[in-house]
Order: sequence, then structure tokens, then C-alpha cells
Amino acid sequence: MAAPQTDQASSAFTVHSPDEWWFPVVLSVPHSGRTYPDDFWRHASSSANMADLEDPYLDLLAPDADALGIPVIIANYGRAYVDINRSPSEWDQAMFSERLPKHLVSDSGRVRAGLGTFPRYLPPRVLVNRRRMKIEHGLHRWLTGYRPYHKNLKGLMETCRARFGYAILLDLHSMPQLPGERLPDVVLGDGFGRACSASVSQTASRAVQALGLSVVRNYPYAGGYVTQNYGAPARSFHALQLEFSRPLYMNERTRALKPAKSLVTSAVSEIVKELGALDPALFRAPPAAMAGED
Repeated sequence: MAAPQTDQASSAFTVHSPDEWWFPVVLSVPHSGRTYPDDFWRHASSSANMADLEDPYLDLLAPDADALGIPVIIANYGRAYVDINRSPSEWDQAMFSERLPKHLVSDSGRVRAGLGTFPRYLPPRVLVNRRRMKIEHGLHRWLTGYRPYHKNLKGLMETCRARFGYAILLDLHSMPQLPGERLPDVVLGDGFGRACSASVSQTASRAVQALGLSVVRNYPYAGGYVTQNYGAPARSFHALQLEFSRPLYMNERTRALKPAKSLVTSAVSEIVKELGALDPALFRAPPAAMAGED
């Protein structure tokens, strides 16, 4: 992979930038971080396995930025520290010893499930923290972990659109085996068509199927905050969440990688190449639609 270019003000993420940017795509890997700053352990349970909340190995299976010709941004901090794929205001009052300001409190389904901006639970219902935090601790996590990632992801998307006339974000995730339900190999989440042009999800579906993988769209994952926030087709920004089944590429019990792990890398690479071969007119919004932007 090309030499990483990291924001010197933060160790929360790494950006791998290609020598040449060939395709109008940005790849985001928000849930594979394994670093937990010291302040995390002031509140967290030392007996809980924080890796249970991570998307294992996807930072290692992401395509080589230089070989593929797109930038790859990877979160370094673990999801239990702060969840990049949540709204900045999905704070969970049950995690704090002080009353939160109204603009931070959320009663979203994700918060009720204990999976807000600061996760309360590891699966299935294991508490992350042994004691409640003060607001200042949440703000520190948000300022040092959450905001730097999104600031740089936004910058990459804007640079991509300025360079190519449009930008496509692929947000890379993995999904555990669900009890009593057989997962497809890949779930494509496009917010039920709101986050990207239909050409994006259709092209991704064809590329995945060409590798012999099964694919469905929007069930059980239609796309989280990253997809919803950065997908704005009317402004030439498109976003698609890619969820790979963990049993496809790893043994969930032993956490050993399988030979099929290469399918994850190959699938993402093929999606990027197929998207780059399409007519840009499919993705560029009319100039009038962006006339009001700053």
C-alpha cells in the first residue's frame, strides 16, 4: 500500500493515498480499528472483549490504495471508543453521570439497542463501561476520534467531486452470522435508493455476482450514518454500504481467516473498476442543482 498520509493532529485514522487517483471513488473502513486510548479504560470493563464490536480484519483486506488508484481512509480507534457510523448526536443518556444537553440526546432505535455514538453494549448484551462517563469524556472522544475522521472523509469526497465531477463513497463493513438466518455473502445498503444513483448499486451487484457471491440489497442493513450523510445524489455525491458476511472470510469462533478472504479484496476492487468504467453523466448532477453550495 502507498505510504500512509496521516493527519498529524490525530491518530484516530489513517489515509492511504494513491500516487495517482484513477477512479472517482473513496473507500471508508470505519469499524476495524483496534486502538483504545488510555482514557477509554477509565470507564470500560477490563473483562469485556472490545473486539466483539469490531468488523474484523477489513482494514487488512481493503484493496491496496496505490494499486487500485483510490484513497482509503481507515479508523484506528475501536468502535467501542466511538462509533464513526453514527450521528454525532446519538448520545445515550444511560452512559453518562450528568444530564446531557438536549441537542445530544437521542432516542433512536440504535441508541435504544445500546449502539449509539458511544456504544453501551457489546453483543449480545455485555456492558462496555463499568461506570458512567462525564460529558467532558464524551466530548474528548468525539473531538479526538469522531470529528477528525469525518473532517477528512468529507475532504476526500469534496476533492473527488472537484477532480471527477462526482464522488462515490464505498463504506466497508462486515456482518456476523445471525441466529436462525442464513446470510447472503454481501448486503448492499443504499438507503432504499436515496444514497446513490441506481447505477451504483446495480453495478456493485453485478460485480459481486460475477465472483460467484450471493448478494441482496438493503436487508438487513440499508446503510448507516456514513451512507445516509454522504449520499446526496442531487449534489453528485453517492454512497453505498458494503456488508460482507464474516463466515465468508473468517471463522467467527476462532477468528482465523479463511482462504476465501481474498474474495473481499477482489469484490471491492471489481466494484471500483466497474464503477469507474461507467458514463460520468450517470452520476453528475446538473450544475443548477449545486449552484447554492458554498
